[in-house]
Amino acid sequence: MRGPLNSLTLHVKLLESAAADDATTEAALRTTKDQLARLTEMLPAAFAVVALEAAPPRPVDLGAIVEVARDQSGGQVTLANTSWPPLLGDEGLLALAVAHLLRNALEATPAGRPWPLVSAKVAGDETLIEVRDWGTGLPTTNPKLLIKLMQSTKRGHRGLGLVTVERIARLHQGSLRFESPPEGGALVTLALPVAK
Repeated sequence: MRGPLNSLTLHVKLLESAAADDATTEAALRTTKDQLARLTEMLPAAFAVVALEAAPPRPVDLGAIVEVARDQSGGQVTLANTSWPPLLGDEGLLALAVAHLLRNALEATPAGRPWPLVSAKVAGDETLIEVRDWGTGLPTTNPKLLIKLMQSTKRGHRGLGLVTVERIARLHQGSLRFESPPEGGALVTLALPVAK
């Protein structure tokens, strides 16, 4: 991929020198350069997400996973459960997914508001890992609009967190869900098949 991108960048530079006096062409070339730069940044990020692979599912300690994720998130988080439902999966990937959700919740929580809350329960044939914050809320609850590579509402972020969590959910035959509770904030649920 780097070869074609480098070639395109070189050809755009050649076209720039040839079209130096044409304002329309210069504007089009600037747009092309911007999009090439974005693509150059996006491809490695996309490959990193696609490269995630789950180990064969095995029983994991969800409480330990949440503890690791809390440590990785680097902030104050309330754990709602004293006992956690059984779960099958890849321990490392699940800890990564929960850590991303906790980081998002911590970043959304302004000073003076309750700490983000993580909980888990079994509902029917699913284990629901829920991360709740009391921040500004979500612009939408539509996953297709929220989970986009290289798009983030937060300055300096590349939009990799939710894309990574969704990939991990799919690798575990699960899903990622979003709610805007009436009291404000956000509730994000990592839904995974119940351990059998």
